[in-house]
Amino acid sequence: MFIHSKIYEKAEKDSRNLTIKDVRIGLGYTIVELDNGICGLSYSFVKELNAKTCTALDYAGSLIGKKAHYLLEKIFSYNLLDSTLALATANAILNREENSVDYDIINRIDSTKSVVMVGYFSPLISIIEKKAKNFVICERNPRGNSLPDYAEYFELKKCDIAIVSATTLINKTIDNILDISEAEIFAILGPSCPMDREIFSNTKVTHLCGSFVTDTQKAKTIISEGGGTQKLKVATKKGCVLCQS
Repeated sequence: MFIHSKIYEKAEKDSRNLTIKDVRIGLGYTIVELDNGICGLSYSFVKELNAKTCTALDYAGSLIGKKAHYLLEKIFSYNLLDSTLALATANAILNREENSVDYDIINRIDSTKSVVMVGYFSPLISIIEKKAKNFVICERNPRGNSLPDYAEYFELKKCDIAIVSATTLINKTIDNILDISEAEIFAILGPSCPMDREIFSNTKVTHLCGSFVTDTQKAKTIISEGGGTQKLKVATKKGCVLCQS
């Protein structure tokens, strides 16, 4: 079963009993708030939408008051905005702080480890460069010294640690990346990450590193005003779920 199907399967029951309270689609992130007061985050693929008109979402204006399942089932869509909204909804349902530990994947990196990063986590790059034996970045829109994303098909076969953006869950490339990787440590990283070990059981994933919203109103304001990961730090808390010991 594909990862996005597992996410749907795990969140589906609760999604039918929860109602959408608020939705904000920002330039950096999307947030979905449910009527139980819990929020979920997901990355906004703004540049890739290619909307034919100035309306990016055909069902805009109709979401509040609908059951969460309405958005969750859009996880099967190939439209990136649909998938973003679905993942944010799933994260609001699945991510629970009590299941998380205080853990920093960077602490697993040392001078004996080769690291491949899929996606561009700019705050981590200089830190990893100083710690790792070898470090390669594979990015769909290459910048700096990063390689194009198709380089991951080769680089992931020869690394010790893979740090993979949770945005791969939105564009559904995660399954192929998992198939390719031979890394001993495979971490999915970013606010879009669903921190639920059951979803990733029997996969190569070892760490799920995401975020919990701690200040709903502040998070919604920051996202509405175009803020991204760094700005959201004041309204979120990092978490990590260990999938394998």
